[in-house]
Amino acid sequence: MKIISLSILTIALSVSSFARENPFEPTDHFLDQKEMMIKANEKEKLKQEQDAINLKAQELENQKLANEIKAQELENQKLAKEIEAQKMLELQKKNEMMAKEKAQIQKKLKESKMVKNKPYIPEIKENFKVLPFVKIFVVNDTLTIKVDKKYKLLNQDILTPDKKLLFDFAGKVSFYTVRKDIISESFKSFAVGTHMEEDFFRIVVDVPFDVINYSENIDSKNNIITIKKK
Repeated sequence: MKIISLSILTIALSVSSFARENPFEPTDHFLDQKEMMIKANEKEKLKQEQDAINLKAQELENQKLANEIKAQELENQKLAKEIEAQKMLELQKKNEMMAKEKAQIQKKLKESKMVKNKPYIPEIKENFKVLPFVKIFVVNDTLTIKVDKKYKLLNQDILTPDKKLLFDFAGKVSFYTVRKDIISESFKSFAVGTHMEEDFFRIVVDVPFDVINYSENIDSKNNIITIKKK
């Protein structure tokens, strides 16, 4: 009987030892590592899904910002067009007003003609407000330059070959050169330009005939120059 019991115990121990030493049986460490990998994969998957959601939200935010910028640009363009249209309208009104004033002056001059034998009153041909401090008037064969009194006449000259009359006034002023044609048989055009480095500005009158055919009268007190075709 003891021999049988000892044999059974030996067989049981052998089976138990064989089960623990089976290399294909999963170990506890393996199972733990497997569970950790599953959890890590799930965590990575959740992170990727959250990153995708964040990226989509950022794209939507960027698109919203781009749409706002585009809308602002369109609004700025619309505003610029409205400002330009307003400027054009104001310029048109100003030109219409000047034309109306000129027509009224001509009408008054015609109506002021006296008796039959009195010479006709000349019509104003041109009236230029060149700069806030320079005005030029043309009446038939006479051109008048009126300059603000604070700018004194420094020099006058004649360029005979070029048929030009020059007048220099003291004053350090900044402005773009102004050139205008004159509708007159006695005068072609004029130009007003600045020489800031030398503290003066110049008025040049261009005439179609030799300068000897013109006379000048200078009123220094009132800063008025009158040029007349002889």
